[in-house]
Amino acid sequence: MTEYVATRLLGPENAADLTSTTPLLELGVLNSIETARLVAYIRATFGVRLSPATMTATNFRDLETIAGLVAGTPVAAGAHD
Repeated sequence: MTEYVATRLLGPENAADLTSTTPLLELGVLNSIETARLVAYIRATFGVRLSPATMTATNFRDLETIAGLVAGTPVAAGAHD
């Protein structure tokens, strides 16, 4: 997920400063479209479907929080078949 954010959202010139606690929403890295793309990436890569109830600013504030959200979400059936 870090690589996705670094390459797809930040670009090489800004990725060097990315940490697990970089405030993605605060810095404008994530907006509604980029968040939707990140959610699609999470689903495709990890087989995790995030419910609409989890789509809050609190859950997407930084990579650490997003990783915790993904880790605490059951993997979709058949995701790794």
